Formats: sequence, C-alpha cells, structure tokens
Amino acid sequence: MDVTRRTRQAVSVSLALAAVALSVAMIPRASAQGRGQAVTRSLSDPLVTDPIIQGSIDMHAHQDPDSRGPSYGQAARSIDAIDLVKRAKMAGMRGFVIKQHLDQTAGLAYYIRKLYPEMEVFGGMGSNLTIGPKVNPWAITHMTEIKGGWGRIVWMPSWDSEHSSHEVKGWKQPAFVSVARCPGGGPFWANYPKPCANPELLPEVKEAMSVIAKAKTRDSNGDLILATGHNGPEEVKLMVEEAVKVGVKHIIITHPLLSAVGMSHAQIKEVVGMGPEIYAEFTSQFGRENASAETLKNYVDGIRAAGVEHAFVSSDTGQLNSIYQPDALAMAAKALRAQGFTDKELDLLFRVNPAKILGIAPPPALSR
Repeated sequence: MDVTRRTRQAVSVSLALAAVALSVAMIPRASAQGRGQAVTRSLSDPLVTDPIIQGSIDMHAHQDPDSRGPSYGQAARSIDAIDLVKRAKMAGMRGFVIKQHLDQTAGLAYYIRKLYPEMEVFGGMGSNLTIGPKVNPWAITHMTEIKGGWGRIVWMPSWDSEHSSHEVKGWKQPAFVSVARCPGGGPFWANYPKPCANPELLPEVKEAMSVIAKAKTRDSNGDLILATGHNGPEEVKLMVEEAVKVGVKHIIITHPLLSAVGMSHAQIKEVVGMGPEIYAEFTSQFGRENASAETLKNYVDGIRAAGVEHAFVSSDTGQLNSIYQPDALAMAAKALRAQGFTDKELDLLFRVNPAKILGIAPPPALSR
C-alpha cells in the first residue's frame, strides 16, 4: 500500500471518529445515564439541612429504574435508587420507601439494602394496569414472598384509577382500574363529577384488603400497609372502612390534598378518625421556594385537621428536574417550623410516625 493511500485512509478514519465524538457530545449527559433529559443539578450540590431530617424516612420517593414512554406519559426520573441512597445517607436520613406506580419494588429494596445495610429501605407495589385490569390480590401475595420481605406498602390504583382517569386524564385513558361500583354493577364515576349513591367495594378489592390484613412478609415478618392511592374521597372512605373492619394494621391516606384525590380538611379529619393507625400523607410541595401562601396555608390547615399524631410528610419528588428528596423534606420542615410547628410535632411528622407505620423501632431522641 503506497503512502498516499495510507494517508487517505488515516484521514477517513480520523473524520469518522470525529463525527462519532461530535454525535456523542451532542447527547444530553443524563440520557447516557438512563435518566431522560439533562439534569441541571448534581449529587454534589450542597445539601439543604435541617435537624429533623436526621433519622427521617421518606415514605414516597420516586426514582429510577422506572418507565417513561408514550403509553403512560409518566415523567422521567431525576435520580436512581443508588444515587438516592447515597444522598439520603449524606443527609443523615434513616431511609425511604421506593415508590413506583407500575411495578413492585421489593426486589429493588433488597438489593439496595445489600449494598447499604445501615439504611432502612422499603418497597411497595401499585395496583395499576401493569398488574392487571383489576386490583390483584395474587400480586400482593407475590410481593410478600419476595426474598428479604422489604415490600410493605400496597398502593391502591393510582395512575390508572377510575377517579384519576376522570380528574387528571380527562378520559384519555382507554382503560382504568376501579375499586368500587354502583348498585347493579355500573361504574362508580359514571356520572362524573357526581358519584353514584350507595356504592360498594368490588369483590377483588375486599379480597386484597383481607390479604393486606393477614399476610406477613418473607424473612422480615413484616405487616403490609394499605395506601389509598389516587381515588376520590368517597372511594377512600369505603376502603378505609373495609380495611378497619378486616383488621389492616396501618393505613395511609395517599396525599389527600392533591387534585388526584381532592379531599377537604373535614373529610381528612373524618377518615383518620376511623381507627388508631390511620395516617394522612402530606407531600412536600408546600415547602418549595415558589409555593404560594395559599398552598402553604392549605397544607398547614390540613395537617392540623388530621392532627400530627395521624399525619406524616413525604417528598413525592424524583421527577425530572424536581428537587432531590432529602432536600424537599428539609425545605418542608423549614416551612412548617416558620408556621409555628414545634420540634416535637416535626419529630412526629418526619421521623416517629413513618417508623411506626413501617413497624420498625422508633428513632433516637432528637439531639439539639
């Protein structure tokens, strides 16, 4: 091969490599990490600190690996489970619950605990279309039998609930998962926004409640926890009544102030009063820097209506470009303190009640 030919080939290879390098450089950094679009922050960002976050547990932490695509339109996640456990540990948190709408996360919690045995990491499962067209008691039983036994929360239909299909998606979802029916078997929300009178829970939902009440998790021998999901006030009340009746030990009213549920303060107070271990969840939006005074007041009044003994604060963050979960909790604690909540009350909301719901030892006393 002559020198001229070798030179031409070398130039061609160099140009090809340059083109590949340019195309790689144009890919958003976070896409290469499987996190959707570029994220403007990094895990090395300074932590937002608050004494209450020491020993706290986030009961509602979205994270990767999760799905994102046209079938659901679900937001990309800003952080994966490995990175979240690192940041939670740096912040002094005790642990978190891995929240997903569409899968069970007991297996993921098992692996995270194996890597970070000092952290209290739990999973759960959503009762949405990926589990089946109806609430699926067998899927709940399956989660209890996964090695480690770290799947604890059973969320009733959320993303695919009948109520959410009306309230959030405007009937764009071709199918949904119901929890209740009208007399005669018709859809509970057939005349939305007015539900039918005298509804009843579907048989599979009652069966699921029975499984939640009786089952114990493999290896860890833990109790399951009912979370009411994205269902309307009437459905929430029906589920809680049945859960109390069959002996479910711990019940979470899933973010009742968000539009996906839409409960009033009076309704929250009524439902948490149905039993000793019923807790209303208040997500961290009210603590953001851009939160309105109206939003903050709504959450403060909602927590007071439930009573701090029957409430807790979770992040519900992890969506693309949302604030990281430990930071969201710290900002929420700061906002509540400014509204007159005492350290003792904040201790219940961020540390004591989450541990109690999960059935683990209470946190050590706050050190000031």
